[in-house]
This record gives sequence, structure tokens and C-alpha cells, in this order.
Amino acid sequence: MDSRDIDLSKVEDEAILWEIGRRFEEKDASLKEMEFMTKKLLELNENTKKAEEIKGEFLSIIKNEFNNPLSNLLNLAKSLETKRESDKYFDIVKYINLELRGLDFHFKNIFAATEIEAGEIGNYYASVNFVSLAEDVISHFKYLILDKNLKMEIENTIESKIISDANKIYVILLNLVSNACEYSFPDSKVHIRFKEDDKNFLIEVEDYGEGIKVEHHAMIFNRFSKFSSGRTRAHTGLGLGLSVSLGMAEALNGEIGFKCKEGNTIFTVTLPKASAEQSMSDSSEDSNMTLFDDFEDGVEM
Repeated sequence: MDSRDIDLSKVEDEAILWEIGRRFEEKDASLKEMEFMTKKLLELNENTKKAEEIKGEFLSIIKNEFNNPLSNLLNLAKSLETKRESDKYFDIVKYINLELRGLDFHFKNIFAATEIEAGEIGNYYASVNFVSLAEDVISHFKYLILDKNLKMEIENTIESKIISDANKIYVILLNLVSNACEYSFPDSKVHIRFKEDDKNFLIEVEDYGEGIKVEHHAMIFNRFSKFSSGRTRAHTGLGLGLSVSLGMAEALNGEIGFKCKEGNTIFTVTLPKASAEQSMSDSSEDSNMTLFDDFEDGVEM
């Protein structure tokens, strides 16, 4: 029966008041729900705007980071045709090597970030040589190290057999050592230390530069975050390195932290130890095959 057919003269006052109260409560609940949904829509709109801003900035960075090296490589390749016997020949080869290594570094981070975002980041465990990986990473940045006259020191106190994913460790070291070299003062040192306790392997990368400003600490692992002082940083970048390193560490059930003291910054990667039995059950034959398919350095065969 429609409420309009009710004879109100026969309805108790209390029933009328109860019905009016119920309807007010329903209306109030609807208003609160609308207010909540409006707030969520505003937040979504704001996040969308930020995402578009980041996307635009990232595309601009990509354009500069790839177009400039590619143009340089093309010009240098032309120069090689005419200056093979000149004194500048080896300088040209050096710069080609430098640009190619830079592109390789950026591509590794882009591919790794894409796999992390897609959730396609399986682990492939094997016996790993941390020191060998560190030496390969240092070789990757040899021209930057020479240009800044940096002294690279590796310290290893690990006695246990290391079972981990060499690809992920390599990417983590690549980014942490890159940052350390970029932000170090010229003529200073970069320390790479490998330690262990009962449950974890610890990787430390320490540099001597200006450190990280306090206002940047909360954003340091955000994707596309770049903090350049203009004094110690020799190159630009994509702002992916630390977020990729964090993703790699978390894929290994580890974590990354950092601490800044006056004159130096230390990044510490903590990775839980994995037994040979665990590695056999957790590994996948085709995991990480899209990430450095032919990578073997640092893996003990």
C-alpha cells in the first residue's frame, strides 16, 4: 500500500515521529555517502593530474636521455671513419663506450621497472659471488670513476655460501654504485661492503658527498625522483634507480635503508639468507629471462 493511502489521523504520533526520523537518517546517510564519493573523485582527479604531470616529465627526460646520446654516437661513428689514425681516435672510442654504457644502464632500469609494475619478477636462485658482481659494476662506470678520480674499495667479510638471484643483485649494485659515484666529491672514495649476520646478507654502499637533504628523505625511493645539487652530480638520469633497487630487494624478501651523516651517505641492502633447499623450491627456470638473458658474471657455475 502506498504511503499516500495511509489515513494519518489513525497513525500514532510516535509512529509518525519515528518514520520522520528514519527518513532523516536515510537522507543523512545518503549525504555522507555522496560526500565520501565526491572526496574520492576529487582525490582520483588529483592523482590523475599528478600522473599526467609525471608522465609528461618522464617523456621529456626519455627524449633527452636517449636522443642526445644517440645523436652523439652517430656523430662519433662518422668521425671514426676519418680519424682512425689521429690522436683523437681513442678519445672517440672512449666517448662511444661511455654513451653506450649509459644507454645500457637506462634500458636495464626501464625493463626492470616494467617487470616490477607488471608483477612479472620471478626469482632465479643460484650461488652468487658478490665481489665479482661489484667488480663488474665498477668496470661499467670506469670512465665516470676516472673522470672524478674516485677510489673504489670493496670489503667482503662473508664466509657463508651466498644463494640469491644474481640478476637482481647486479641491478641493485648498479644503481647504488651509480648514485655513489655521481654524488661523490671528486678525489673521494666509494666503499662497497658485504657483510652477514645469522639471518641476513648485508650490502653497504657508502659515498662521500653532500648527502641527501632531509626534505628529500621521504621521497628518495619514489619513481622518477631526482635530486641534483649541480655540484657533485655529473649526469642527469631517469629517476628510476632507487625505486628499481627497492623493487628488486623486496622481490628477494629484503629491504633497503639509508642513513646520512655529515659528509657521507650509506645505503644498506638487507637480504635474508636462502638455503639450497629453499632455492630449489622457489626458483623458476624461465624467471628473469627477460632481464639480461645472457647474464652470467657473478654467478658461480
